[in-house]
Amino acid sequence: MKKNVLALSIAAMIGGLGFAGAASADVIVGTGVAAATGSVNVRQGLSIDATTPANSKMSGQALGANLSLSEGGVGHMLLVPYYSAQNGNMTVLHVVNTDTLNGKAVKVRFRGAANSDDVMDFQVFMSPGDVWTAAVTAGADGVAQIQSADNTCTVPALGNNTPQAFATNRLDPNKSDEEKANGTREGYVEIFNMADIPSDKLYTVGATANTNSALYTAIKHVSGVAPCSVAGSPAEATLFGVALTNYTTEANAANAGFNTPTGGLMGDWYIINVPETTTFSGASTAVVADGRGNFVHFPQIDTGVPATAINNFTADPLLRTDALKTDGTANSATGVPALAAGYYDLPDMSTPYLAADWAAPVPPATVGTGNPKAQALKLTSALAVTSVTNQYANDESITAKTDWVFSMPTRRYSVAANYAAVSGTTPANDANTAYRLFSNLVAGVLPNAAATAQDEWFFAANTPVSTDGKGNICVKADAQKFWDREETSPGESTPGPVFSPRTPGVAAVVSLCGEASVLAFKDLGNSVLASSVARSTITSGTYTNGWGVVTTANDIGAPAVGVVEGLPLMGASFIKLTNPQVAAGLSGTYGITWPHRFTR
Repeated sequence: MKKNVLALSIAAMIGGLGFAGAASADVIVGTGVAAATGSVNVRQGLSIDATTPANSKMSGQALGANLSLSEGGVGHMLLVPYYSAQNGNMTVLHVVNTDTLNGKAVKVRFRGAANSDDVMDFQVFMSPGDVWTAAVTAGADGVAQIQSADNTCTVPALGNNTPQAFATNRLDPNKSDEEKANGTREGYVEIFNMADIPSDKLYTVGATANTNSALYTAIKHVSGVAPCSVAGSPAEATLFGVALTNYTTEANAANAGFNTPTGGLMGDWYIINVPETTTFSGASTAVVADGRGNFVHFPQIDTGVPATAINNFTADPLLRTDALKTDGTANSATGVPALAAGYYDLPDMSTPYLAADWAAPVPPATVGTGNPKAQALKLTSALAVTSVTNQYANDESITAKTDWVFSMPTRRYSVAANYAAVSGTTPANDANTAYRLFSNLVAGVLPNAAATAQDEWFFAANTPVSTDGKGNICVKADAQKFWDREETSPGESTPGPVFSPRTPGVAAVVSLCGEASVLAFKDLGNSVLASSVARSTITSGTYTNGWGVVTTANDIGAPAVGVVEGLPLMGASFIKLTNPQVAAGLSGTYGITWPHRFTR
């Protein structure tokens, strides 16, 4: 399946550089041992093999055994809860490599707000201490686009301030072009440290021994410019040659200039609307391993991942061969994925990052054995919360408006929307057993079992399909309660909050329809973020200003070992207001971003 212009350009690069097909890419666990003293090279644990010109073992720290949220905001993976290019919004991303010794090979992936479909992905190669920036806006055709004036190298090359359109081919093909374009303009972002690029002078390049790797030299900024960012340069050819190669052994990856990832990524984002002179900003959520991760660089190429290998690399039910339908039966009796994966689909958040979740291949096998479901379980447990608390403001005297964003970045690895199952006679609804596919992270309990028997977060009964025709998969909160600023909350005789759209007569609860959903307070228009992909609105039952709690206990009957009950949520309250007394010629519009507070 062709991805977009970037993916198409890669095929030409490979042919032009003379690369032939190689063995299937692999996850690699580093085996080098870090030393406590000595030179920088020794302390980083790069082990030199006497038979090769460079290091053949990858290390740097002890192997990671756990993944957790980083309280300090620096880690191996970053999550941006929401991006928007709606109604003049522009989202700007900043990714910082706080590691001043190692470069970073980084994967960036944008997923749509509706059902977490991939709408853009590429690789970024960062110098030590580097910052990469880019902006997402709406193109003239309404499709989101990304552009960057940064001198850091990307694969494929984005080009200096050259907009690159997002892809719509992974979105629901039953939608109109306008609806698909809209589906690219909201979502969330995943960012991964796939590998380190060490600064050690251990390599032989040409006739020069004990020097930096050719990869490091290509990405290392010189006078503020990375040599590989110069179109047509030898450094760019070097980068593409490395980035588009399958590395299946530790020695080959290490000698190419890679090392296992040690993290150090920090991220920030802001959404700015110039016509409305409003800005919202926040820090990326960071996930950190308690040691070095596995090497998880995959070539950014438009080549299919063998169906015999894909289950080792991802828990995404659309890409796996063993996905289950809502009735608990296999989606494919012959082991065919609902969606064929390309190498550009990897890595994702479930690709085994910890040594315990990966076993190296045993000859004659050429591909190792991974347990991505175990990683998806760990990450979902790390993000799971039992309640969300924040503030809201709707004071008409200052034109205050409020939107709450709820993002669930790991839900995709448990349940996904299978658009191929939709037809004129089988619409996207709860009765279509093949529309929602489950990966079943914990073997034993099928998705059609009752909640009292369930052992994980997402199953058929708690993931209904939205009834508005959009086909968004929903998750309902348990309850919600709102107060004003003077301790008042609706009593039993007072009608509770009402959400729109809704079914009359059905108890009103927060329904998170979509993977990056927006809950607007009272305003049925654009509200704050102009969200339209996955939005609901509280139309009554709240106060002018106040705070509220959404309960997300998601009680299941028999949680498996390692399963922390709740929902894997993150997000913030976005409040926009104006100063009616501002002097003529001055802007009086303000934006406030308050991250959600959680209980676990």
